[in-house]
Formats: sequence, C-alpha cells, structure tokens
Amino acid sequence: MSSEPQPSSHASAFPSDVHRHIDPIGFYKKFLRQNVRPDGRKLRAFRTVTVSDLEVRSLPSTLQDGDGTVISSVRVILGDTHVHCVVKALPVFCEVSVPPTLGSAALVAVDIELPKQVQSYIYDAYGHSANFNFCISNLLSNVLNSDDVLPKSQLRFQEILKTSTSDAPDTVCRYLSQRNLTWKLDIAILCEEYDGNLLDPSVMATSYALRKAVLPVVLLEHSAASGSYSLRLLDNTTLENAKRQDAQTLKLLHANRQSIERQLGIKLNVENMASQLLTSMGTAGYIGRHLTYSSLPFTVTFLRFSEDMFLVDPTSEEERLGTTVSVYCLHGSDGSFRTQPLNLTCCPNFTSDIYECLKQVAIDVIGCITNSDI
Repeated sequence: MSSEPQPSSHASAFPSDVHRHIDPIGFYKKFLRQNVRPDGRKLRAFRTVTVSDLEVRSLPSTLQDGDGTVISSVRVILGDTHVHCVVKALPVFCEVSVPPTLGSAALVAVDIELPKQVQSYIYDAYGHSANFNFCISNLLSNVLNSDDVLPKSQLRFQEILKTSTSDAPDTVCRYLSQRNLTWKLDIAILCEEYDGNLLDPSVMATSYALRKAVLPVVLLEHSAASGSYSLRLLDNTTLENAKRQDAQTLKLLHANRQSIERQLGIKLNVENMASQLLTSMGTAGYIGRHLTYSSLPFTVTFLRFSEDMFLVDPTSEEERLGTTVSVYCLHGSDGSFRTQPLNLTCCPNFTSDIYECLKQVAIDVIGCITNSDI
C-alpha cells in the first residue's frame, strides 16, 4: 500500500486558490495527470535562464598584500530565483621557505548569503532548511579547489615562471617568486530573490562568473623613500600615462616588462609596450588573462513528487511537496560530462534505472544551457 499522502475527497469542490492551499498535493495531481505543472511547464522543463554580465565599476590602482579586486560579477535569473555572484582576486605573499604542494592549499573560498526574507522561504517536505546555503558553499569550495576544475598553477607566480623557457628571471620576477606571490579567489554569492531551487542557479552563477573572470596582471612598485614594495594593477590609467611618456610610469613598466610577459605569456616590444598592451585592453579596465579551467560544475535538481515521478527545477511551492535530489555534473572543456547524484539520503529506493533517466535529463538541460548565448 502506498504511503503517499491522499488528497481530500472534498478538495476539488473548493475554488482553485483555496484547493491549492488546503490540499497542495491533490491540486498538483490534477495537473500532473496531464503531464503539465500549474505554472505551465512540462515535468522535465527548466524555467527560463538569464545570465547577465555585470560591469565592474571601480578598481583600486594599488593592491596591498591581502587586498584584492573584483574580477567578475554575474547575475543568474532562474524563473523568479535571482542569484548574484561576485569573484574577487586577492594577491597574497606567502612567507614560507618551501612552497606548498600544488593542490594542498585551498585557494578558492565560497560564501553564500541569504537575506532574512529569503531564509523564511526555504523549506522542503521535512521543514525549514536553514543551513542549505552552507551545504552549497561547502560543495562549491570542495569542487573548485580541485585541479579537475581550476588548475592552481595559474594562481601561483612560481609555477607561471616554470612554464616559460625564455630569459632567466630578472629582479622583479625573482622577488615575486621568492615571496611566493599567490592569487586567492573569494566567491561571494547573494540570493536576491527566491522561488525555489537555490542550488542550480548558485552553481551556474559561479561557473559563468569563473568563465568570464580575468585575472589581473600586477606590477611591483618600489618606493625609494620608504624602501618598501607594493603591488598595483596594470590598468588603463597606467598605460595611458605611459603612452603620454610619463617618465615615472615608463620606468615602472620597463622594470616589470619580463614579469608582464610571464603573466600574459607573450613577448613585448620594448619600444612600444604601452600601445601593444592597450590593444588587448578589455572592458574590465585592466590588463589580465582569462582563467583557464579543465571543467565547470553544474547541477540539475529534481523534486521527487512520488515514487516514480520527478519534477525538474522545483519552485518554492513544489519543494514543500516532497524531497529533492540533484545530479552533479562536471562539464569538461572538451565537451565531456561526468556525473554523480547528490542528496540521496532523502530519496529511499533510488534505483540505478531512475538515476540513468535523471542523468540523461540533466545532461540535456546542461547541454542546452551551455550551448546557448545567455
């Protein structure tokens, strides 16, 4: 005998909005018998996804050790769930005699903030899910600190030097290498509005933000007065000053020429550095290089409405009708897919046949999203 909640025999006599409130399962069953949901979607239909690349409006010219700059800002809208993701890069000098083994240190930190008005709406069939944002941030932190996603060598100046076979390191390169200059990435996710399915847009926003992120080229500047060193961005203002033949700026650029070449992986014309670099200036307002990635994470979440009925991308209302299970997927830069299920403890009797079916739906959804110009 099925343990599934049974609809009231009198529920259908009530007006639609009352029926929806007092007997939501019975209300949904009326629609699901026709393979459609109350919002008009098919059972396996994702809500409309919109990705907006937000402009980074202000950049610090000087970077103190431990400070950073925003290198990507993306908003993902999934139906009425809005998620904003900001990636900040922080240059750090690591005072160690022996550099850490690649991959041994966490260089990516993820934090997800839920405003109070959002927290009150996150429920599932077992009640309020107050700590769900921490589960998502832990998942993303573990994933992004794996070289399966972001190779960490691109964040360590010592490793960048090893990839070059050109001239021996000059004074600036040796200093940055000896101080073990390392970039750390802070990813801040804010759920601005919520109507179900926090996981998928959070992961999606992170992946799109990393795909758009441009890691800045830094200059090492020496102060003769104090004898100290500081880091600064190679930004548009610096290059424009150099183009106007500002002596101090030209001296700074020439002192950092080899370091710039190593960070960008190019050769510079000594006589025409500023003009050459200005041609590669993007919309970010500074010179940098895109992060490289082996794969990017995505998830597709399903609501288990009954033993064998799963609804893709549940709304907040639908999340209260059952439990959710997600398919986690690493989408490789070569087009490959690697998947595994998440949150199976809340889905008993989850068979391999069910998983294969959900996996194929997830791959289709992710393929459609990543191949779209959004």
